[in-house]
Amino acid sequence: MGEAPRSQAALLDAIDAAMLTPLVRRALNSTTAEVTSWGHKRIGGGFGPGTAVYRFSGGGVDQDRAVLWSLILKELCPVREGFRVTASTNYRREAEVYQSGWLDDLPGNLLAPQCYCVTDHPDGTCWIWLEDITDDIGPHWPLEHYGTVARHLGQFNGTYLVDRPLPSFPWLHKGGFQATAAGAAAAMPVLRNSLEHPLIRRWFPGDTSDGLFRVWTELDSFLETLGQLPHTVCHQDTFRRNLFARRTAEGNYRTVAIDWSDPGWNAVGFEINTLVVGGVLFFEVDFARVRELEDVAFEGYLEGLRDAGWRGDPREVRLGYAASSLRYYLGSTAGTLPMVLDENLHGYLEQGLGRPIEECCDHWARVGSYLSALIDEARELMDILE
Repeated sequence: MGEAPRSQAALLDAIDAAMLTPLVRRALNSTTAEVTSWGHKRIGGGFGPGTAVYRFSGGGVDQDRAVLWSLILKELCPVREGFRVTASTNYRREAEVYQSGWLDDLPGNLLAPQCYCVTDHPDGTCWIWLEDITDDIGPHWPLEHYGTVARHLGQFNGTYLVDRPLPSFPWLHKGGFQATAAGAAAAMPVLRNSLEHPLIRRWFPGDTSDGLFRVWTELDSFLETLGQLPHTVCHQDTFRRNLFARRTAEGNYRTVAIDWSDPGWNAVGFEINTLVVGGVLFFEVDFARVRELEDVAFEGYLEGLRDAGWRGDPREVRLGYAASSLRYYLGSTAGTLPMVLDENLHGYLEQGLGRPIEECCDHWARVGSYLSALIDEARELMDILE
């Protein structure tokens, strides 16, 4: 991930016990805890501009009793490691989401981390201090738990289809797939001119790129169809790394979702496309089990919609699920292509995915075949439901 730029490193080094104590007290639900030791480690930050994530942890005392504590600091920044966020990009969006209070009352069994504090700095950097979430199952979920999580996502989405009005916060994305379309418009000519690149040949073996170019020509039709489906509020990035299992005292599970940087309106079914495709794309689930994962997630999602009182046509949900593959088929291709073609950026991909770039390209080829099949299914459903 690289080191923090000097000015940001100085901000981190300036953090002291006086700054940490009120945050730690909130985390420990204590009014008397005192911080005695602390340190921090960078634990994430994605593949591009704008974010870095640190875990602060240490020891303390609370009424003569030794305690341990940990916090998450998410740093939002207009410049990050050679990338620059454009002036039109609201890099503070996630801070605004937490400050709105909306995440304090999410429906169903979906939760967000507690936000302890948001701090803005003169250089434009914004800090979000958050609850440190642990997963009560562990890093590897059994397949059936994806069904449980899909049900929670269905409860969340379904409530905004039935009981709650769609919120109108200014930070809520309402553009659907416009960003996907814009990115693909720039990427398709580059891809056509790069088909003989060794890594691109692994990513798009034979004539498999033809299917992607066909989808690009049909994009307006897909977007029109998605726009006509029931719409709800979505987290929009519900892949495994952003989701944590929390076991209740009764032995049931709730789902804590992190990374609320991109919530918006989208078609019913979109949320579990991210859960399924993101699960295999980021090597969280063996690709050989993708159809099993799909079945478990889709059924769980329908149950969650029914829990919320939605009684719509399941075929619409299936169409939303299948057609939402555009986000990965076109959108992720557009976003990843420059990083594949630029050897200087291979390190971001390899560190983020934990695989050599060649293995990543082979994997994307397999995932692409699955996405192509979903697009074919969407075409059939569009004809049936028209």
